[in-house]
Amino acid sequence: MAAKTNRRPLVRTMSALDGFVTAAVTGPRFPDPQYWMCPLMGLRRDVLAKGSATDHAVFASVARIHNRINETLFDRPQDYAPRFATKPSGGIDPRPWCQGLYAAMNLDIKSWRRLLDLDNPNHGLLLPILIYCVDKKGRPVLGKPSPARDRAFHRARGLQRHRPRHPRPTRTPLRHPL
Repeated sequence: MAAKTNRRPLVRTMSALDGFVTAAVTGPRFPDPQYWMCPLMGLRRDVLAKGSATDHAVFASVARIHNRINETLFDRPQDYAPRFATKPSGGIDPRPWCQGLYAAMNLDIKSWRRLLDLDNPNHGLLLPILIYCVDKKGRPVLGKPSPARDRAFHRARGLQRHRPRHPRPTRTPLRHPL
């Protein structure tokens, strides 16, 4: 894929590919698999009708990754683990995975608007992902911290902000299991 100069895939690493496909599986439905698979890998929209054997092999590989993630999330969600990149120091780097998920969101951002609304209690579920994302100009997607975003983050986790007048709860259960 990298040898062809006319292709511009939305992701360039396996970690980003995993994040992108995870968004395609868990997010709002795309009307046609080619709608997201072709831009993902930099393929033409008519790849199935007019693509080369290599194009078809790439398409089939992405379909296998999609099916693996789909099966895991819906049959054995406890077994799902994002495929994060590894840092040279040995730690994990979630940025490529998160950026891949964000790239999928941008293909149909209107369908994701509901989850991006700060008043939606589920908005906080995206914050740990979006905190690692940058826009096309390299700016943080979330911008500067805001009190509304902080409340959304805590609301999504069922957490209450500490108030000095009241004792802090010893254990607060999650409202939305991850």
